[in-house]
Amino acid sequence: MTERRNNARPTARRRGAGSAGAERRYALVKWGLLAALVVYAVLVVGMNAARNVDFSVIRSAMAAAPGVAELKSLDENGFQERLDTAPDGCEGWLMVGSEDIMDVSELMIAKADAATLDRLESAVQRRLEAQLAVFRSYGVNQKDLLEGARVLRRGDYLFYAVGERADPWEDAFLACIR
Repeated sequence: MTERRNNARPTARRRGAGSAGAERRYALVKWGLLAALVVYAVLVVGMNAARNVDFSVIRSAMAAAPGVAELKSLDENGFQERLDTAPDGCEGWLMVGSEDIMDVSELMIAKADAATLDRLESAVQRRLEAQLAVFRSYGVNQKDLLEGARVLRRGDYLFYAVGERADPWEDAFLACIR
């Protein structure tokens, strides 16, 4: 028996030939992540968008919200007294609050341009910090309500609510602008 030898040299694997599939997978992963990022960005922008509604619609909806009628409707002086800034530049605004100094319940909604909303949002944050400083050592219930305050900015609107009924107030407001 003669042994047959194969003199053919084994073919060497070409450099990079196996990586073509890996490169395709990598490209698909990159495009998939990019698509997910775009969808996420669209959702975030959509969440912060708000339908442009006449402020009287918001005012009516909030008047019907639970507990709002129990609070005192504030004029420009009351607005400025509580937030230490005037509602100047607002297309529409609403502010109600308790007359009892131990009750921290407040609701403020404003419709304005971005610069005015920035000013009002800063005023709201200062108001919350000041109220927390007052009630931190002895007002446990007030402190909890203040820490659970709602401050939302949607489109041309700023919503601020403190109180036991802040959730239904927020729901009523969001229902108006969605």
